[in-house]
Amino acid sequence: MPRSIVDFSAISPIIKDEPFFLHFWESTPSEALEFMKNPRAELAKMGIELPPDCRVETTIENHDWLAARTNNFTRADDGPIIICGTGGGNVAKAYYKVSFYAHEKSEVGKYKKQLLHSESERERK
Repeated sequence: MPRSIVDFSAISPIIKDEPFFLHFWESTPSEALEFMKNPRAELAKMGIELPPDCRVETTIENHDWLAARTNNFTRADDGPIIICGTGGGNVAKAYYKVSFYAHEKSEVGKYKKQLLHSESERERK
């Protein structure tokens, strides 16, 4: 099951009031493959329940990179790859859009980011 699941509505009152969900999670390649086979079931495992009329749309941003490093998703060992998923929609929208981005675990924390506001602030002033 995916880990590091974050519901941005739970940590931001601004997003909480918006008419959509916004989520983040991390998966292994084999977990992402299970997601591709049955997205609703995998979302439900994370607590994301969608109504039957809400379609699921999925994008793999670097699909070719991921396929090359997992032997086209056939390698049994998930190795050093992590797949970040972001999802959003439903509520006032009849879709839930998932975007996956794969990278090596060694990249976590490697890059300096220019944040739009401090962690103690709710939004940019």
